[in-house]
Amino acid sequence: MTHYRRGSFLAIMILSLGLAPLLGGCLFEPRSAEPPTGGSITYYDQSQPQNVLANLEIAFQNRDAAGYERQIAADFSYEPDGDTQASYPDVDWSTWNRETEIAFIQSFFNNVDGIAANLKVTVVSEGGDGTTAEYREIYAVTVTESGGFVPYGANVTFDFVLDGTYWVLSRWFDEQGGEDPVSHAPLPTLGQRRGAFAASGGGRASG
Repeated sequence: MTHYRRGSFLAIMILSLGLAPLLGGCLFEPRSAEPPTGGSITYYDQSQPQNVLANLEIAFQNRDAAGYERQIAADFSYEPDGDTQASYPDVDWSTWNRETEIAFIQSFFNNVDGIAANLKVTVVSEGGDGTTAEYREIYAVTVTESGGFVPYGANVTFDFVLDGTYWVLSRWFDEQGGEDPVSHAPLPTLGQRRGAFAASGGGRASG
């Protein structure tokens, strides 16, 4: 488990999200996209894997399902951590594909009040060969709902592929849940949200 030296989980989220634009502004080429709500959201060109990862964060923070969808490969797959599999033994995770992921994201974004996301709190390793890339990160996501905050965290592997001239996310693998930096209590992965969605009968994207 990764231990943080000081500060609360929320403070880490605020700090990391606040610094992200300053650190990333000179690295990416932004483009604009129109979310379903009609406001303007700026996304980065999908010319490199790190831009796709940044775009996923932007989609989470703006709860923009259409923006998220554009980052996902046609052959996308999701693999849960062991705790999530144990919590949802009846979910057939081998069938979790792009359509299922999009349906989940639509439901997730529409049913929470806010999301703070940092998908690379800690970089474990990042590498690629020009057409594929594997990024191992530690992420932190805090969901605002029902008047409170629900934290999630995980060691995760993101796999990317070059689809024509654009990079897209082909695999999300939640290796194991994270740990609250203050209480050291275990944190669930976002697989728990996916499992609850699947167990409730979700699985098909709308529209």
